[in-house]
Amino acid sequence: MLYVIDRWLGRICLAVSGVSIIVMALVAFVDSIGRKLGHPLYGGSEYVIFALLIFFFSSIPLVVRDDSHIRVGLFSDLYKRRLSRIEALFTSIMEVVALGFFTWMIFDQADRLERFGTLSVFFELPMAPFVFLAGIFCLIAIWFAVHNLWIVHRQPRPRPHAIPDDEDTDA
Repeated sequence: MLYVIDRWLGRICLAVSGVSIIVMALVAFVDSIGRKLGHPLYGGSEYVIFALLIFFFSSIPLVVRDDSHIRVGLFSDLYKRRLSRIEALFTSIMEVVALGFFTWMIFDQADRLERFGTLSVFFELPMAPFVFLAGIFCLIAIWFAVHNLWIVHRQPRPRPHAIPDDEDTDA
């Protein structure tokens, strides 16, 4: 059942991010042609801003799901198996905590924008629903992060230059 939920959440995020990047490309194309003809796309920058916001936040769950983060590990290739597992567990826990804090900040910002009635500049659209949507995508990212935390101990971690464990040297 969880795999079905994962698959559908991934498909939704993939579709939303794909549509938003296509919208950004089309707006940029139409605006650039329109500028050459003396008729720029009115509100084109605002279209791009909204599409970029949606693209960015709908892509975060996909990065978390696929564990495609950029990682910098100075000595992580040299870790023994146990230390490698501890490091993977620690980073997964910190990922869930950081995403939780980030999600809280996004929802807090959406609440503030709603309370103050903040509107976009050109179309005068309320900003809160867009930020609230970003918070929903952050919740989906937390879902995937918790799922990754649950399976982190089962994931093989190839360490080609690792210092062998004591039990590895006995063979």
